[in-house]
Amino acid sequence: MTAKETIAYQLIRQVFFLLGMLPRGVLHFFSDILGLVWYKIDKRHRTVALENIQTAYPGKFSHFEAERLTKTIFKNIAGIPFEVIWFYGKSWKTLAPYFSVKGRRYFENAQKKGRGIILLTCHMGNFELLVAAQQAAGIKKLYAIYRKFDFLPLEHLMLEMRQRFGTVMISTGGAARKIDKILHHGGVVATLFDQNAGWYNGVVTDFFGRPACSKNSLAKLVLKSSASVVPVFMVKQNARYVVEFLPEIFLQRTGCPIKDIEINTQNYVTAVESIVRQCPEQYFWVHNRWKTKPFSPI
Repeated sequence: MTAKETIAYQLIRQVFFLLGMLPRGVLHFFSDILGLVWYKIDKRHRTVALENIQTAYPGKFSHFEAERLTKTIFKNIAGIPFEVIWFYGKSWKTLAPYFSVKGRRYFENAQKKGRGIILLTCHMGNFELLVAAQQAAGIKKLYAIYRKFDFLPLEHLMLEMRQRFGTVMISTGGAARKIDKILHHGGVVATLFDQNAGWYNGVVTDFFGRPACSKNSLAKLVLKSSASVVPVFMVKQNARYVVEFLPEIFLQRTGCPIKDIEINTQNYVTAVESIVRQCPEQYFWVHNRWKTKPFSPI
């Protein structure tokens, strides 16, 4: 970093540290206000969230109910950085009572196979704290794929926060070889898998009953490595966090490379949908998941 960027990093770090000293309830109060203000002034994301909810749950919510749910979603998303700030600087001994784990046997069963594990997750709950949850789950070493921040001081700080409990962050740029090596040696890699993809790197899948373009890279990776894929997510319940592992998604091979990618990608998308349905108010609905439309020659 340059001298100016180093100063910016130190300032942001100090602000985080000072805010983290505030009571958790105070931070929650401020994040709720921020979430409601965000909902009011950000028409684009408000519209995306409302349309996504109506698309995913056709006829289930009235316009008023959808708006109320969207406000809750905005408040939950706004609370993510405030919770991260509160966690920042605290020891795992202090944080451990806030976490509980369900379904750990699914992870342990996959681990016994020794083929490497891909933890499939999505933007559910406070997904930023999943890196801290590796301690609660007893994962000795976790690698997580992420996209770099353009602002270097924030990138440096977020790496510091995300890696302080032992997680190793791997940037998406040039990550394939590193991940192959990690899985080959039986390592554990976590990846988010719930964002829209373009036609050049995706396949059409069914998500909440409508066609959504999903990245094909995960299926290609699993077909190459034969790694176990175990879904995991974390939701907030009152002041605590529940980390839940789901049953392994077994790899399917048909003998046709194209069908293999399509079938397995759909299985991963279906797992994400099942996660979202459990707690829709904590999902990241502000992302336009159905942005890439099905191809039509007309």
